[in-house]
Parts: sequence; C-alpha cells; structure tokens
Amino acid sequence: MDKNAQISKSSRILILLIKGISILSITFQYPYATPTLTLTLRNPELGDSEGLDIKTRFQITMNGEIYSHRRTPENKRLILTFRSVTKALVLELRDFIKLSSGEEIKYTDYNAVIWRGYITSNPIESATESKIVNGTCIEVSAFTLEFKGSIV
Repeated sequence: MDKNAQISKSSRILILLIKGISILSITFQYPYATPTLTLTLRNPELGDSEGLDIKTRFQITMNGEIYSHRRTPENKRLILTFRSVTKALVLELRDFIKLSSGEEIKYTDYNAVIWRGYITSNPIESATESKIVNGTCIEVSAFTLEFKGSIV
C-alpha cells in the first residue's frame, strides 16, 4: 500500500470517527499457516498498551569490571481492551481460545498490521452489563486480552 492510499484511509477513518461511525476491527485467525477459523472483533479501544520483555545480564570479570548485556527479543506483549461486546461474541471468542490454545495464530490489528503469536490470557472472566439499544435490552461485556507475538 503506498503512502497516499494510507493517508486517505486514515483520513476516512478519522472522518467516520468524528461522525460517530466506527468501522475499526481486529481479526484473529487460526491456524497461522492456513487459517480455517476467523474471528473478527469490532470497535477495539484505541491505544493498546505494548510492552517488551527486555532482559539484562550482568557479568563480573576476574579483575572486578562489571559488564551488562541487554537482550531485546522480537516478541512484544500487547494488551487489547474491548467494551460493548455482545454475549454471543464473547462465547465465540471462548471457543476460539479453546481451539487455538497453545497454537500460533495470526492477529491483524486495526491498522492492518499482521502479527504472529499467541493469546496468553484467557478472557473468560468478563464484566457484563445490560444496555438498551433501539428500545431493546441487550447484555454487553467488557474484557481484556493479552497477546504475545511479533510483526510479520
């Protein structure tokens, strides 16, 4: 995708968000190599937290000098938060996690960046509340996922 296409895509998303229309979504696919199961979650909360697992090793030489070595791994840890998710989608997510448990999956974020990794948390515990939409009462949930992987 060239830079002009990316700018226009970002502009369209910004215009839709200003108008109150959200089209953002993320996708999980399993297995990574040849996906047969796809799960799409809409309206992720923007500003996911990202962390590195940097490890530092210290060595002391015979003459007393101290050396430190930092190792920055390729993998990053993402914390993804979702709100106003229907009960049916939460159950679908639980099934996806059971099937893909311990297996590599493909994660495509709302910027169309593809990641390869694992879901390391289990969102079975979710906060549920009732919400009235168009005169109908529905149950919606909020949960947080932890994903560990690297950009492809």
